[in-house]
Amino acid sequence: MNYRILDAKKNKRADFNVLLETVKKKDIIYVGEFHQIPEVISFQMDLVSGLVCKDIHPAIGLEIFNVLQQKLLDYYISRVIPFELFLSLYDMSPEGFDINHYINLIEIAVKKRLKVIALTIPRNIASDVARYGLDREVLKNFHLKSREIKNLSNGYKKTIGSFYKKHPHKEITEENFILAQSIKDEMMAETIAFYLTEEPIGIPLIVVVGRGHIEYGFGIPERVRRKLRKKKKSISDVLIATAYDDEHFKKEIADYILLI
Repeated sequence: MNYRILDAKKNKRADFNVLLETVKKKDIIYVGEFHQIPEVISFQMDLVSGLVCKDIHPAIGLEIFNVLQQKLLDYYISRVIPFELFLSLYDMSPEGFDINHYINLIEIAVKKRLKVIALTIPRNIASDVARYGLDREVLKNFHLKSREIKNLSNGYKKTIGSFYKKHPHKEITEENFILAQSIKDEMMAETIAFYLTEEPIGIPLIVVVGRGHIEYGFGIPERVRRKLRKKKKSISDVLIATAYDDEHFKKEIADYILLI
């Protein structure tokens, strides 16, 4: 393995098989990644394969796909379209990720017949929110509510605000910067909550998103819990956050730290 796993609560290295035994009992496994890093994707593949070996068939939610691309994903996983067409159609989207980094993870899902879920709102829409604020027509089209997007915990606002202060943009206000992050988190949380309550999927659901969307349990996790409480459904989750070996991070960032 070209990564190490730290049990943040015990502050010691975690054995991968022990980790599997812990996470297999959860409803949601959040993996906060650094995008397109081979070591991180290797861990994700090991996680999915390890669970399948234990006769557990998880679903996989991916931030790299927006919700309008669900049919594209379904067509490829069902082998309705070849990889070349899948890649070409994806590259026409605004997401901007290199699918080649993730294709081996997706192929595991194909071979094991696992559900793969497109999670996020299109990147160009989030970019517009950062520049101009929320748009009523966009909210209507994606069945999102302004009050939910703006329902932010103090911890969330502080964390996202700190990102803005490190990388300020003259054309983007801090308020809109936070709203842009918030609409992405709200869309992903809404998608996750929908699948956990309305659609039959594999459990656990492995959610692969950028680390900033799950740090300290803010962002997506707190929104999912809030949505499911309204539906009187309780869930258990576990947070795995990626970090570099030489990075200064707080242990409270997640339950487990994936060190690369």
